[in-house]
Amino acid sequence: MSSPRVRFGLVAPSSRSEIAGHVDELAATIAGLGGLDLTADLSATYGELADKVKAGALEAAWLPPIVFVRTSTQVDPLGAIDRGGAGKGYESALVVREDSVIESVDELRGVRAGWVDPWSAAGFVMPRVKLALVGVDPRTLFRTEQFHGSHRAALEALAEGACDVVGTHAQRDADGAVSSGAWMQITGTPFRVLATFGAIPPDVVAVQKEMPAPVRASLLGAFRRAAEEPATRQLLEALFGGTSLREGAPAGYVALESALAVATARGLFD
Repeated sequence: MSSPRVRFGLVAPSSRSEIAGHVDELAATIAGLGGLDLTADLSATYGELADKVKAGALEAAWLPPIVFVRTSTQVDPLGAIDRGGAGKGYESALVVREDSVIESVDELRGVRAGWVDPWSAAGFVMPRVKLALVGVDPRTLFRTEQFHGSHRAALEALAEGACDVVGTHAQRDADGAVSSGAWMQITGTPFRVLATFGAIPPDVVAVQKEMPAPVRASLLGAFRRAAEEPATRQLLEALFGGTSLREGAPAGYVALESALAVATARGLFD
């Protein structure tokens, strides 16, 4: 009897080509642990991944928050891998270079903004939503806005002086202070967090609603075991930034969906 076929989608921007080996290794590991015929399907952008999910071209996928919200009528969440450990998570932030003259959100008018992707929660959507909530219209705030495709690429552009402020993700330590973020990937240029805009829910391991229950159970069991074994935990950390598996629907998505609906109705993403 042949193993169930599962095409597992995730985003791997061209600027992160080094993760391809990790993807292939994790796909083989999950396939073995779950008794599945599983292959990885890489997308260059969040939008491309969303299109594949909507077209039914993927049985399962690792979905960033905005992609999950916009495809939630078609998929079910199996769970998520917490980034940074249990009880911690990422939030959206605006970051400038340490030597920038910009000291507050009030000083952003007329500057050049660098974003990750139109579908990135931390790197575009949430900063835009939160700016609007405090009375700042992001459509007229910046002189220019440019997408760079990944958090790393956006921060590299900031380091090189190609933009003045970047939307990305940050993380707080146990004392509540912002202690790390995507800028940790960049060496040689010190950065400064200008503002943070609250927590964003974790990425989701999702499956098509029509996936048979036994296949769902096999896939979830494979991820559960991968999160428990030291060797495979390293793979999860390398690809997804965390190793702690939280099963079921992650918290925070109701608020995100509501905020996104309001912002979309106001034309903030037109």
